[in-house]
Amino acid sequence: MSLPCCNTPPSIGSCPPAPPSDPPLLAVASAPGCSWRPEDAETLRIALSIPVTAAALSALQREMASLEIHYPVGVCTAQGHLAAIAALSQQLAALTPADLNAPIRSRRKGVAGGVVPNPLPLSKLAVVEYATELLLEETDTEWSADGPSAAVVLSRQRNAHIQQLVLLLPRLANWRLIDPDPFQGRLVRS
Repeated sequence: MSLPCCNTPPSIGSCPPAPPSDPPLLAVASAPGCSWRPEDAETLRIALSIPVTAAALSALQREMASLEIHYPVGVCTAQGHLAAIAALSQQLAALTPADLNAPIRSRRKGVAGGVVPNPLPLSKLAVVEYATELLLEETDTEWSADGPSAAVVLSRQRNAHIQQLVLLLPRLANWRLIDPDPFQGRLVRS
């Protein structure tokens, strides 16, 4: 049985249900686009901010296997979300500091005429007598408080895809490190 819609993620539930005569493992084995790739585990771990511990990695592997067995279309959906997260992360990394928060208006005030008249003062005492406002350069920038920057928009889209992954793999939500701070820790009782 071939699932043609598994090649176009991330639509959830768009594939027709399997006929009752096919066992679920047969549907997984015959759906070429609906199986985990070797790099998906690490990509999923990074996207969900799961720590690198033996227990967390085994939980990740269990959830990936469970999703593949019980909901093979979900694997295609998860791979689509992982691809979208990777693309958004690349776009975020390519942003320049000016793109992070684009200004509405910038003004630059410098020396009138652009040329400093000669002779410039040579001693500190002569600077007091010299018109120092000619040497000043002011930059005035006004930022938008209303509209979000490109970085905020891309981060929101990336977080939406991460939340969709958490919905597909809900047991992994307990393993996530939300806002990891190296100077804070949680008291864990065993």
